[in-house]
Amino acid sequence: MFVELPKVGAELTAGKTLGSVESVKAVSDLYAPASGTVTEVNGELATAPEKINKDAHSSWMLKMTLKNPGELNSLLSAADYEKFVAEEGGN
Repeated sequence: MFVELPKVGAELTAGKTLGSVESVKAVSDLYAPASGTVTEVNGELATAPEKINKDAHSSWMLKMTLKNPGELNSLLSAADYEKFVAEEGGN
């Protein structure tokens, strides 16, 4: 497994690709949930990317300063996301 993340200082745009996660079976793009500037990247993932699979909800990838905090209002809550996944047959 391999994780590609942007560098500190990178400008992200909501909905645009910010990096990727590569596994044995596939490469998946990562998309920015909001626009802003990367302030920190989780360096542990460079040597232990499997942490994402072990506990995706506690393995952070990056921290950022938001350009427009209002963009967060369009994101699903954890409960709404779980409901969406269940309805799509992901459970």
